[in-house]
Amino acid sequence: MLIKKTLFVALFFLFSIAAQALTLSDLQQKLTAHTLLRGDFTQTKTMQMFNQPLLSRGTFLLEQNQGLLWRQAEPFPVSMVLVKEKLSQQFGDQPAEVIIAKDNPMVFYFSHLFLSLFKGDLDGLSGQFEMKLSAKDEHWLLLLTPKSAPLNKVFASISIAGDEFVDLLVLHELSGDISEIKFSQQQISPNTLSEEEQNAFQF
Repeated sequence: MLIKKTLFVALFFLFSIAAQALTLSDLQQKLTAHTLLRGDFTQTKTMQMFNQPLLSRGTFLLEQNQGLLWRQAEPFPVSMVLVKEKLSQQFGDQPAEVIIAKDNPMVFYFSHLFLSLFKGDLDGLSGQFEMKLSAKDEHWLLLLTPKSAPLNKVFASISIAGDEFVDLLVLHELSGDISEIKFSQQQISPNTLSEEEQNAFQF
């Protein structure tokens, strides 16, 4: 865990000493240029209570106007669909559980925080985080430090890195737990939803 933190600090310093041509406004424009994005994810969760990290893999679909479709395939199937006011979560073949924002506002607060991070909604995040952006060539690194509760009671920092898309999202919790999500095989085509994907957002 210390090695990971040290490596991240070193990378941030390396990016900082390079000429920074990219602004936060530029970055938001870059990340919101495409309305639809598909890809794979690998999530590594390092927890203080376990000796080995927890690993999960799956696919995602982000549609800027609809929301997020997150399908974990390993170690067990979980499907999550997040839209503006509702969240659907299904484990394996069990019936999906639908949560409405007004019934569990805290779940939606953190769910939409993740969605904002992933979408690159920097305007939405600026009121909640101090932001430090570093860039070198086409690669960029954004360090977010929570300003106030409830975020500063949970996270020490959140970092996002990528080039055309978000490639890496790392959440450092005050407890010492670290969640690292790597995104790969990202594609912007086909640029329309299939019938099955459209149905997934209708619940």
